[in-house]
Amino acid sequence: MVQKNRYIKMNNKLTLLLILVSVISGCKQEIDLKSSAFTAVNPLSYTDVVYVSNKDTVLIATFDGRISERINGKEKENLIINLSDEIYSLTFDAKNQRIYASTLSSGIVIIDYKKKKVLNHILLKETWIANLMLSKDGNVLAGRSSNRKNYIWNLKNGTTQLQIPDSLSDHKIMGISNLGSIILKSKGSYIFWNPLNNSIEKEVKINGELAAIDSNSNMLLISHNNFQYYNASFDSISSKKQHADWPYYVKEQDTTLRIPLQLALTVGQLTDKYIFTAGIDRSIRKWDKTSGDHLEDILKHKATISAVDISPDGTQLVSIDLKGGIFFHELQ
Repeated sequence: MVQKNRYIKMNNKLTLLLILVSVISGCKQEIDLKSSAFTAVNPLSYTDVVYVSNKDTVLIATFDGRISERINGKEKENLIINLSDEIYSLTFDAKNQRIYASTLSSGIVIIDYKKKKVLNHILLKETWIANLMLSKDGNVLAGRSSNRKNYIWNLKNGTTQLQIPDSLSDHKIMGISNLGSIILKSKGSYIFWNPLNNSIEKEVKINGELAAIDSNSNMLLISHNNFQYYNASFDSISSKKQHADWPYYVKEQDTTLRIPLQLALTVGQLTDKYIFTAGIDRSIRKWDKTSGDHLEDILKHKATISAVDISPDGTQLVSIDLKGGIFFHELQ
């Protein structure tokens, strides 16, 4: 009986795959799910997005080197600067009106947002940083390079580089808390390290890749197609959740198929009330932060979602994708 049930389940899966192949072939569409590779992406793809006002106005970066301002409701970009270099990550210092852009060949480029000109470079030798992080007060900049080195700069004293203690040197920089602690990941735990007084503030025994952290040090963790929410107040972590299906849009039929496959998640964000997750399936899912209930699907993107950000006032989410799509979503 057990073998028979397994046989039936296997047949069902094969049938589903045959149907999927038939639908896609009939519509003359191709789906190519590739692992992340910068050189395989459209140079006009949006790579990162960050707010520069309380809401409605953001900066976007592209692989071909543009940093532009986008305003909600307006189709036209306002070019800030073209670096003629691949850009992977952006951060914005609102207090000093400075942009920090991580590039392939030019290191970290520091840009005056108002004057639209380069102020300085932080050079990296034969490497680049895929994900830049800036402390809330704008005093600490951090990231991990492609050759697996951690970098931390004290921006109060120019761009002085800070060193991680030898005991933490094998840990991976994943983020910066609202209080300015560097969040370091090791196997099975996260450590909050204060770089200014060289002290370990706390250790949290959890797994997964940090996607977002809120003002209360609650954490959103992603592991392939699963995510979990860590509640710092109760030192507890939720059960694993995933997108229930793959909403695949068939243009010729103007319909969306809900295919029961769980694709990899790429990014996520936290607000006071909600969890947002997004990924290769081109959807954004909204979840209740307290109960974990799935609340809403946002199905606007036509490509893998590459970045999301929450407005400083907490009322809006912006999302971008690898085909240059951008959408603003009101949260209240």
